[in-house]
Amino acid sequence: MAGAVLLALGTLGAAVVGSPETARTDDRPNVIVVLTDDQRVGTFAEMPWLASRLARPGSGQCSGVQGSDWIEFPNAFANTPLCCPSRASLLTGLFARHTGVLDNDDGGRLDASSTLATWLHEAGYRTGLVGKYLNRYPFGRPPFVPPGWDRFVAKRNQAGATVYRDFQAVDQGSPVIVRRYATDWLAERAVDFVRTAPTT
Repeated sequence: MAGAVLLALGTLGAAVVGSPETARTDDRPNVIVVLTDDQRVGTFAEMPWLASRLARPGSGQCSGVQGSDWIEFPNAFANTPLCCPSRASLLTGLFARHTGVLDNDDGGRLDASSTLATWLHEAGYRTGLVGKYLNRYPFGRPPFVPPGWDRFVAKRNQAGATVYRDFQAVDQGSPVIVRRYATDWLAERAVDFVRTAPTT
C-alpha cells in the first residue's frame, strides 16, 4: 500500500522567489500538497512509520496531536470521488460540472490557464508537480508543461504491467523512459525540488 500511495504522489512545493536585487524576507508560508489516489481513511493508522512522521512536533495539528507540522481537515470531502475529476477540482476549486472533467477520460478538457499552479506562480511562488497530473496526460498531444508549473515531472499512464518499472514520464516537457522503480525515481525529483527552492 505504501508504494501505491507514493506512486500517486502529486507534489506542489512552493517557495518565494526573488532576485538578488530584490531579496527580502518573506513570511508567506511554503506549501506542499500531497495527493494520493484510492486511499481509505484508515490507511495512515496501518502505516506506523508515516503516522509517526505526521505527528512530529511543530505548529499545526494532525490526528488530534497538538504541535504537529501537519494540518488535518476533518470535515473535508471529495465532491466527485473519482481520480481525474477530483484532481481537476483540487487544481481549480471548481466542481466537476464546471471543469468539464467528469470522468477519468476527460483530463484533456481541463482549462489549465487558471489553476492553483498559475495563481501561486503569479503570486511569486515557485511551483512544481511531481507524480501524476491527470489521467491520460498528455491527452494524445506531444508532451507539454501545463501553465504555472516551474518544475513539472509527470508519470504517463500506461498498462498496469508497466506501472512501477519501465514506464514513460515527462520531465519539463521532454519524454523520458524510466527503468527504475517509480516511487524512488519520483521521490528523488520531489525532494530535489524542495531542497533547491530559493530561501529568499
